[in-house]
This record gives sequence, structure tokens and C-alpha cells, in this order.
Amino acid sequence: MTLSEKTQKPDELDLERDLPLSKEDMAQMQKPRVQTIDLAAYLDFLEEIKAFETKGGKTKFFDAVFEL
Repeated sequence: MTLSEKTQKPDELDLERDLPLSKEDMAQMQKPRVQTIDLAAYLDFLEEIKAFETKGGKTKFFDAVFEL
């Protein structure tokens, strides 16, 4: 393999080739996920890290659409 082939980024991710999953993995991914959310604890955490305190800076909004 040449250096240019090693440094080239692939254009697409092939899940079957690049991320091999077992039958158990596939079965686990199909199970519904149940999440319990402790909103009070999360809000306490946000207050603790002073997430609600702002320095009064003006918010700037951009007219752009981003995609992942």
C-alpha cells in the first residue's frame, strides 16, 4: 500500500465491511431502549456548573443549515 492510499480518507463508511456486527449485536440494537430521566438532578447539575448564568453577550444567529 502506498503512502497516498494510507493517507486518503474513505468517502463512505461501509458498515458491513468496516464495522462487522455479530447476530447478538444486531439483536441488541433492535431491542427498545428504556431510559429514565432524572430531570431534577440534571437541572441541579446545570445550576452547579452555572450554565444559566450568562455574561450578557449578544446572541448571534446564523442563517445556515448544517447536516451530519
